[in-house]
Amino acid sequence: MRRRRRARDTERYQLVTDTSNSSATLIQPLLVVRDAVAAIDFYTHVFGAVEQWRLMHFHRVGHAILRVGQSEFALLDEFPEAGIVGPRVEDADNPAWHGPRLLLQVDDVDAVFVRAVAAGATVLRPPADQWWGVRSGSFRDPFGHRWSVNTIVEPISIEEMQRRSDALGLYPPPDPQPEVRSAPPIA
Repeated sequence: MRRRRRARDTERYQLVTDTSNSSATLIQPLLVVRDAVAAIDFYTHVFGAVEQWRLMHFHRVGHAILRVGQSEFALLDEFPEAGIVGPRVEDADNPAWHGPRLLLQVDDVDAVFVRAVAAGATVLRPPADQWWGVRSGSFRDPFGHRWSVNTIVEPISIEEMQRRSDALGLYPPPDPQPEVRSAPPIA
């Protein structure tokens, strides 16, 4: 039993430290939270995330990797003594809050929302069909991170998406910039 566990741990370590694959180009969000163990439970329950591995430091999660479908994200507890802190849920209602927003593509946005709300998420925008061909909604998880969750309901081309956007006038052209004149050369 002990030998099997050690072999499994060694195999995991090799997977984590192997730099010969193309994962060097992978962008992996890193979420800092107040209670990483609770966050891991939330993400596994709500998103069906699978914990890949976890490192503990002084009874706190120093780093964990979760996989949702083909995507991974990292998670760790706050370490305020090292200047590592997560968003504050109480600050998340501030319209000036500029933290990251995470986008997750799922098979059933409504089912994800039911699980998220039951697990303590705050709905920011309930799921609704959108002009760009998805059913989408957003929520703030109990740890302060904002998630947009989408289900594709109508696959459309980029050209069709552009046409619909233009027809709705969502993004008016910017005001013309005043002509910038250069100063005459100094003689």
